[in-house]
Amino acid sequence: KMTLEDLIKNVNNYYNVDIRENSRQRDIVMARAAFYWLARNTTRFSMKVISESVGRDHASVIHSLKNIDDWIRFDKAFNQRFENLKKLVFNEINDYTISAESMVYKYNSLLIENDILKNENKKLKNGVTN
Repeated sequence: KMTLEDLIKNVNNYYNVDIRENSRQRDIVMARAAFYWLARNTTRFSMKVISESVGRDHASVIHSLKNIDDWIRFDKAFNQRFENLKKLVFNEINDYTISAESMVYKYNSLLIENDILKNENKKLKNGVTN
């Protein structure tokens, strides 16, 4: 499972900065935005938790996520580096994921469990017990 700390280390190493540094230097701001995007798209943490992990507030996440779209669209160098970082991070995440067969098995198990619960619910509604 990818943690925020893992993402912070990956971003810091890739961009050779410290995104926890209280700075508005362009390279740090852009690296932090990349971290926010990755954290929002690879974890289930709230913006508040994501922002606090690097010493910022949730408004910083919102602002950065708005800006990153423009940087991706208009800054070719940023876009290329960001795409490479995403590939690195997603390759690492794939090490944590389950196989397709395992996912299908779990899905089918949930379908069966859901069917059983629906039938039990119907019986309870109709006042029928085993």
